[in-house]
Amino acid sequence: MIEAVWQWFLDLTALLVTPDWGSLIALLPIAIMVMVLVWVVWMIRKFRVQPRARRGKMPVARATPAGIHMPGPSFAPVFAAIGAALLFFGLVYGGPILLLGIIALALTLLYWLAEGIRIYEHEVGSVAPALPEVVHDGPPPGVHMPGPSFRPILGAIGVAILFLGLVYGGWLLIAGLLAMVATLVGWLVDAIAEYRRTVDADRTGHLDSGPAPRTPSLMFSLLAVVLVGGILLQTGLLPPHEAEGSTSGAGGSPAPSGAPGASGAPASGAPAASAPAVTGDVSITAQNIAFVETEFTAKADTPFTIAFDNQDPGTSHNIQINGAGGTILWKGDIFPGVETRLYDVPALKAGEYTFSCTVHPSMTGKASITQ
Repeated sequence: MIEAVWQWFLDLTALLVTPDWGSLIALLPIAIMVMVLVWVVWMIRKFRVQPRARRGKMPVARATPAGIHMPGPSFAPVFAAIGAALLFFGLVYGGPILLLGIIALALTLLYWLAEGIRIYEHEVGSVAPALPEVVHDGPPPGVHMPGPSFRPILGAIGVAILFLGLVYGGWLLIAGLLAMVATLVGWLVDAIAEYRRTVDADRTGHLDSGPAPRTPSLMFSLLAVVLVGGILLQTGLLPPHEAEGSTSGAGGSPAPSGAPGASGAPASGAPAASAPAVTGDVSITAQNIAFVETEFTAKADTPFTIAFDNQDPGTSHNIQINGAGGTILWKGDIFPGVETRLYDVPALKAGEYTFSCTVHPSMTGKASITQ
């Protein structure tokens, strides 16, 4: 038992030391689901131990003041969250699951929109003021109206960067996670402060709405730095590389042009031998997050090789061959471009298969194994 737990821990830390982006992306929805469940359990516990709201010594009856619209409970946010979760699963696993996730999110958002329109049409007649309209200076006493906030906008930007990371993987995925966590933590801090002011109002009878929100220039700057840094690292522009073919002598001075090894050429002046091209039974190229060759044919019951040319600088790709139902029959090593590697594929039975990229499930192709 102890050995099994220790082996599981070693396997988990190996993913962090030498990450397999495909595996980490596949674990992302599960991690988010676990965090959501922990948060829900914690909030339920907090609400169970809270006392009833009070003003002074007498409990306050839960009655909506005249002229104030308070919509009732709704399952629309819950359905929308489920739709978004299904979309995340689709982004990870691709194929029909992605289509189902898009449909689920669209249906849940349409349900939310229809419910909002229905509430508006039901209430607009009863709350429409008679002219001349009376302009109120603020909410009635005892009614808490939170002020405007930039947090939803920042949260949307963080989720957008995360979506870019889910599509392109690598450093952009890390940048997206950092952006989403930073924006959601800020939103949580604001919500906690607002909740504490409301609790104090239950005790003192005075509701402090807090200071007027300022433009979050620092957070916008940090998000821009995270996004630009992720793009630069993803494309391989950072860290800077030494100029190709440059050599230096002692002290950093250039080697004499006539010396052996200068400019990478032999002293005899003969041209330097170029690296041999990697060839295989099948050649596949990845470029612009897509397979250039989307079909290949190989002989059944015979091992074969694939020369995989990754032409996306700094972006990790690989090839995996999938059987019926999306089961993985074989998976090649994941490596960043620009590089070409030779894969040794074991013998496969005759039939029609698909091949894809573990990191980017949207990259797909067809493999025909014939007799």
